[in-house]
Amino acid sequence: MSKETITGGQYTSITIMFMISSSLFMGGARLSGNSIWVSLLLAITMAVPLMCIYARLHALFPGKNIFDMLIAVFGKVAGRVVACLYIWYALHLGALVLRNFGEFSKTVPLSATPMIVPMLCVGLLCIWVVKAGIEVIGRSAKFLVLFTLFALFVIQIFSLPLFEYHHLLPLLDNGWNAVLSDAMNSFSFPLAETVLLLGAFHSLPNRASAYRVMLSGVLISGGVIILVYLRNMLVLGPEIITSLYFPSYVATSRINIGDFLTRIEGSSAIAFVTALFIKVSLCLYVASNGIAKVFNLKSYRSIVLQMGLIMVYLSVFIFKDIMEMQHFAYFIYKVYAFPFQVIIPMILWIGSEIVVRRNKNKTAVA
Repeated sequence: MSKETITGGQYTSITIMFMISSSLFMGGARLSGNSIWVSLLLAITMAVPLMCIYARLHALFPGKNIFDMLIAVFGKVAGRVVACLYIWYALHLGALVLRNFGEFSKTVPLSATPMIVPMLCVGLLCIWVVKAGIEVIGRSAKFLVLFTLFALFVIQIFSLPLFEYHHLLPLLDNGWNAVLSDAMNSFSFPLAETVLLLGAFHSLPNRASAYRVMLSGVLISGGVIILVYLRNMLVLGPEIITSLYFPSYVATSRINIGDFLTRIEGSSAIAFVTALFIKVSLCLYVASNGIAKVFNLKSYRSIVLQMGLIMVYLSVFIFKDIMEMQHFAYFIYKVYAFPFQVIIPMILWIGSEIVVRRNKNKTAVA
């Protein structure tokens, strides 16, 4: 296995791009309506302890990724079985994100183009980057995050004249049950998906603080998502948002500065694609690393092409249409992903504390 390393700043950039990718266009207000920002604050609050658990695992097993941790805690057989589950989750999540992009391309800018074409283009680009190594992903993320955040900031400023603040009232109009339901949706998608970042923890230098990387990543990403959702809410209103598949694109398309600066929704689409590129690349990297670890391969690079093509193929047939995709994202995914994001990492953390403490006691006795 290769000894690749990236800086803490690059890892933070990957974390930010990983979290904000699909959230930039998929929307979020399904049940809570104009109180979506309350749901997001609750989701961020729930995610902070989980990020601390992920960072603690790095402190207990420095230089190791989630597959090394699973084998060390659960044993060679059980650890590899659970590792296969995370390989599937990384592959499945990458396919889901690619399908988000495919449906967006088919619905908005490339309606006459077969959906497989843009997904295959992004997939091949991700294969090329992953074969180049995690260092290239890290450097790309550090550059692209600046462009993405700057583009979102400019769009936010240009949207100010369109804000209608009455859309935020009355607060909690749909009740706390709706707010809590959307909070769980936002927690599982995208905040807790960062469990896959554990698959690249071996590349994070020991001197870099995993706590700082994970917490700063979730707080910055959460803040960006809140601002994007608030912008959509203030421009479109809750009733319109719930009827749209890609509310951010529609909200941005309404910007018109003096009949001179118009049609800038392309900039937001580019920001979406750049963030999506980093997320799919990391999913492919983690899945390939997991296969290499489970089957004791010398390098993950030998299977990146095959895994990438499987991911693209899966993204084509994973849903029948965009309505099924939306239903899965908002009603099924939070239940499906909960074991990967919370239950298994909690068990792994408790087991890691026991194993590390036991090994220290053995060393002290010896």
